[in-house]
Amino acid sequence: MKKILILLTFLFASLLRVNAQTELKVSPVALLFGGLALSAEQQISPSFGLDADILAAVDGFGANLSGKYYFDPKVGTDRFHIGIFAGGITYNGVGGGFLAGYKWISTKRIVFEAGTGIGRTFDGGITGYGKLHLGYRFVKK
Repeated sequence: MKKILILLTFLFASLLRVNAQTELKVSPVALLFGGLALSAEQQISPSFGLDADILAAVDGFGANLSGKYYFDPKVGTDRFHIGIFAGGITYNGVGGGFLAGYKWISTKRIVFEAGTGIGRTFDGGITGYGKLHLGYRFVKK
C-alpha cells in the first residue's frame, strides 16, 4: 500500500503545472489514519478556481474535480466559496454535487482550507465531499 501511495504522490505532482497561482495541499487527517489525500487548485480568475483531489486509503480510492466561486476574495481564490464537484470513491460510487467552504492564506502563503458538500451518485445513492487541508500557494514572480 505504501508503494502505491508514493507512486500516486509522484504521479500527481508530475501532472501539475506550477505557475501563476497554484496551490498544493494535503490532508493531515487522512495521514493520521493511513491514507493520503492530495489536492491541487489552479486559479482561473481572482474569483474562480479549479481543484483536483485524489484520495488513496486502505479501503478505497477516489478522485474529485471541483469548480469553486469565491465571494469577495482578498488575495485571489481565498475566503468563502461555493461550487460543484464531480467524482467519487470506489466504495461509494461516482456522482456530483454542491460544496461550500472557506480558505485562509497566511502572509507566508500557507493555505488552510475547510469545506463540505453533498451530492448524488449516478446509481441514486448519496455522496459527500469533505476537505480539511494544509498546503502552500505558489505564485508567479
